[in-house]
Amino acid sequence: MSEALPNVSTGRPNFDLILDTILKSWPQHERYLRVNVAERDGELMDFSEELSAIICKLGREGHDGLASLVEDYRFICEKIVLPEELYFRRHGTYRLKTFEEAFRTVYSDRAFMTRYMNGLLVTDVIWINHCRCMMNYRKEFLPMLKEGASLLEIGPGHGLLLYLADAMENVSKVTAWDVSDASLALAASTLKTMAARRPVTFEKRNIFDASIMNPEFAARFDGIVLSEVLEHLEDPLKAIEVLYHACKPGGLVWINVPANSPAPDHLYLVSDISEPVALVKQAGFEVVAEHFYPTSGTTPEKARARKLTANCVIIARKPVSVAG
Repeated sequence: MSEALPNVSTGRPNFDLILDTILKSWPQHERYLRVNVAERDGELMDFSEELSAIICKLGREGHDGLASLVEDYRFICEKIVLPEELYFRRHGTYRLKTFEEAFRTVYSDRAFMTRYMNGLLVTDVIWINHCRCMMNYRKEFLPMLKEGASLLEIGPGHGLLLYLADAMENVSKVTAWDVSDASLALAASTLKTMAARRPVTFEKRNIFDASIMNPEFAARFDGIVLSEVLEHLEDPLKAIEVLYHACKPGGLVWINVPANSPAPDHLYLVSDISEPVALVKQAGFEVVAEHFYPTSGTTPEKARARKLTANCVIIARKPVSVAG
């Protein structure tokens, strides 16, 4: 039972450890955490413990301790999300418009990016919309892949999705693409710390490079993952068309994109899941499932009406009749 949250008994030691570590340094976050935890049913609570165990191990062995990750989580909430949320509420748009602006002000700042990525790792279990996305990926999407599937993740971030895919018996080969050597190194470090079962292939690639559309990349993967990437792009449709090109006929893609979620490097503003769903269909995919996961303390209906933060998850299939 958590000492910091005496009226919330999760019975999950790693999840409680993260909650306690947050509240020891940030007691003002208690009300949010109470609402957040109360919304989780048994299945999501069990999955929260599974994720928490991974994050706690990464904190102990791959970073400067769990307390350091938690401090970076607070940094995201107070120094990154809050100022951008205020701008979004005043203007109805994201602050930046071009990738060049994001690169100059965010991506080129290594210290900032380190804290940003560390904090995002903690959000995957603490922010309920993120946690629900992770559970959907693990329990709905990955089991849908065929036996012996080859899986590509574009923009693997901290590598948590790669690790979950590596643990699946039906996935035989995992590949990661990213434009950043530092990002690839971070994901590789996560897999090393967690003692991944098999080698993951890391490749430095820009999906907007014209060579990606060459025949050598056509129909290469049974599954493709694009999580929290579209919002960083100026041309999201072109990115989805790359997924279509690289996906085998009958293969599946898992796309996770936030709606109404301002951040200093977000460019593509999604207001509702219908918008990315339309892009996925325009690229030629057949939508298999779609999920709209709002932030804590609201419902999907209220989130849509008030333009509150939510995550949009789309599972889509490339038609079998298509050759390339």
